[in-house]
Amino acid sequence: MRHAPQPLRGIRHLFLAFAVAALFLVAAPIAAASPVIVQGTTDIRDAGLLEEVIEPGFHAAYPQYELKYVPVGTGQALTNAKAGQGDAVVTHAPSLEKAFVEEGYSLDPRGRAIFYSDYVIVGATSDPAGVAATAPHNAAAAFEAIAKAGAEGKANFVSRGDNSGTNTEEKAIWKLTKVELNSLGEPGKAGTKEDAAWYHKGGGGQAETVQLANQCPFSGGGCYDITDRGTFNRLSAKGAVSGLRIVAEKNEASAPGGSNLLTNPFDVYIVNPAKVTNVTINVKGAEALVAYLTSAKFQKRLASFPDATSPAFFADAHPEVKVKPTFTERTVKAGGKVTFSGSLAGLLPGAPVLAGQTVELQRLQSLRVKEPRTYQAITRTTTNATGSFSLTAIGTRGGQLRIETPTTTSYPSFGVEPLLAVGALSETSVPVGKLVVRAKVSLQAPRLKGHVVTLSGAAGPALERDPGAQILVQGRKQGQHAMRTLRRLRPGKKSAYHLNLKLAPGKWKLRVRYLDPGAVLPATSRAVSVSVR
Repeated sequence: MRHAPQPLRGIRHLFLAFAVAALFLVAAPIAAASPVIVQGTTDIRDAGLLEEVIEPGFHAAYPQYELKYVPVGTGQALTNAKAGQGDAVVTHAPSLEKAFVEEGYSLDPRGRAIFYSDYVIVGATSDPAGVAATAPHNAAAAFEAIAKAGAEGKANFVSRGDNSGTNTEEKAIWKLTKVELNSLGEPGKAGTKEDAAWYHKGGGGQAETVQLANQCPFSGGGCYDITDRGTFNRLSAKGAVSGLRIVAEKNEASAPGGSNLLTNPFDVYIVNPAKVTNVTINVKGAEALVAYLTSAKFQKRLASFPDATSPAFFADAHPEVKVKPTFTERTVKAGGKVTFSGSLAGLLPGAPVLAGQTVELQRLQSLRVKEPRTYQAITRTTTNATGSFSLTAIGTRGGQLRIETPTTTSYPSFGVEPLLAVGALSETSVPVGKLVVRAKVSLQAPRLKGHVVTLSGAAGPALERDPGAQILVQGRKQGQHAMRTLRRLRPGKKSAYHLNLKLAPGKWKLRVRYLDPGAVLPATSRAVSVSVR
């Protein structure tokens, strides 16, 4: 029996080993995506934002996570989160969210604002209560008209009745009316839990409640409902609620509750794992969701959903930063100044100015292409009572500049609930231009003592010296064509320099040059003459 030569046998064994390893690699299952469970409002689902934007966008940005969204009313979503049934919560009832935060269930001191929509009052196309004619921009008056028509047997009101964000908003509007309310804050006999005969609780989600109002299976007909614009527009586009139309929207400033009464802000919260037991909260996954929902890409996408003409939601995760001047590039001498003035405001309608917020002027650390693009704060301030600020860049070194606002620590209360505070605004940055700094060098008349020449002057900038900064003393003797470096020294903490230089006999031309590559443009002093004997 013939045997393969030993080297060939080794190669064959090696090949088999690789083949087996490759087989295991192919057969090995791909790691499953980690689930991120979100207890969230039905509005996002019913308006189509969840299916068409959030789910595919989050998966593309963070494929290691699988989004599992549980659509329920805000009250139920917060209750479920407290029971450890979610890693994050997306809600739109700030008064309920406030309690969630105060009880310690939010991992962060505040939730994060992500976007807003608005509420509309819809009713039967016949509008038996005459809302569109008498109160098209007055929600409280619209509710009073509906209640009057309901008492006359001409109209009905369909409520979600589920402690959702929309139901909470509805009750806030009823409080602004003169309609008799029961102990639940709903139209009915005072001091009881009895509802008025024309007031009905659907108990379903946002879309289901609108569709129930469209069907209106109640005596007298003429149903009304309050819902978010995105859900109603989507149902209308699909022909699912052809019997309804918007009868009141965009509350007037002079109407009860003011112009922001129908504003509908949405926030996202990460569940605090320390508050739930026997459950592991996917904090990293929830953080990824927050990062996605507050990302520039997602916020920009909102402007075109479902289309640019009638967006259902509006971005408000970041503050609006207005600043002047802005430029492509500006050159200043060392020590020169550029002052930036601006203002900071939230995008949420009706929200007050952002006073007392930190604003930083930051500079790209290095102009060198291969180094990491990291920014460093060079000065900071806080916005004043009107949300304005002023920051000054001093010409100590050049670089790309930007205005940065860290995540806000507070967002003042607004609206019909005076104790209400909505989610914090995420950090944002606004580029303002590239600052180029040109160094300055002066050289006084030299002093001569024997073969020693004393040179003095100033070389700058004097602050924030880069490790590469140096002062070069250059000279050429009569008969020489080019300047050569005679002495190198590191700049001190002050701009002034003073040095002694021993030279060979002859006539000399001397000058001083300041270099700081990547930080400032170089500068050269005037040339001086000296004769050494």
